[in-house]
Amino acid sequence: MSKPVHLIVNPHSGHGGRRHALVDLRAAMRAAQVEMVEYTTKSAGDATRYAREIAEDARAVMVWGGDGTVNDVVNGMISSETPILPCRAGTENLLAKELRIPSDPRRIVETLLTSPTRYCDVGVVNGHNFMLIIGIGFDGEVVRRLSAVRTGHISYLSYFWPIWRTFWEHDFPKMRIIADGKEIFNDYGMAFVGNISRYAVGLRICRDAVFDDGLLDLVVFSCKKQTALVLHAAWTLLRRHPLKGDVIYKQFRNLQIECDRPVSCQVDGDVGPDTPLDVSMAKGKIKLIMPEPRPSPWAIWPWKGNGRHD
Repeated sequence: MSKPVHLIVNPHSGHGGRRHALVDLRAAMRAAQVEMVEYTTKSAGDATRYAREIAEDARAVMVWGGDGTVNDVVNGMISSETPILPCRAGTENLLAKELRIPSDPRRIVETLLTSPTRYCDVGVVNGHNFMLIIGIGFDGEVVRRLSAVRTGHISYLSYFWPIWRTFWEHDFPKMRIIADGKEIFNDYGMAFVGNISRYAVGLRICRDAVFDDGLLDLVVFSCKKQTALVLHAAWTLLRRHPLKGDVIYKQFRNLQIECDRPVSCQVDGDVGPDTPLDVSMAKGKIKLIMPEPRPSPWAIWPWKGNGRHD
């Protein structure tokens, strides 16, 4: 209890309005008489380096940034017994929403002080740890285009032009996918690998992914033209895409993805490596602070339907 809580702040995450919430968070921590050491990142790699340095000297590490910042912190703290609390300070904050972390600063402090911890799986893609989701193909190209023009804070509106241009210009690659030593796909399409179910704007692409089951979830959409992409999006909104005959949904431990040319991917919302990709479970886990989980209303949702989901 004598150790301080460390707060890692990425000033470029999310939108400027979260600065007021950060002021309120500092006040709430003072009111709760919790000692806090604050660190503000200045460049790429800062969060990883700092997290690695203080991992064993912190009571907990709070992350004030987006999912990419959380990813950086995880890369510095994997296998550490110090818990992490991700805050909703970025544009999407998939992990914080998946864990039901509140957005109100006073409730964040309450979560920090009263909620239990759980171990979370960590994935590895081409030697780099990730926590949430990888998008290969269309999704990766959108993030690449946004990153090329990004200069500061972004919002949902920032994605409009990259999505619009990618939709009309994207040439779907031919992908060969091997899961746990078996080829399961060799056609045109796009793919997602998830450690959690949630994706942008509430989509549940990796619908039944669980962050502590020791497995990663793979979703492959067979797709060669933009019209097929629209249909896939509609089925995904209804959370019925795993039942379609041109969608593969599979859990795995090891995965290889090759394409007919280098293809962009995004990792936890940031630009990742181009294909080929080698994805697996990390040996270490990460410890997270989270409220008690609630039963999912989708647990009874129809699952198998096309014979292609394991």
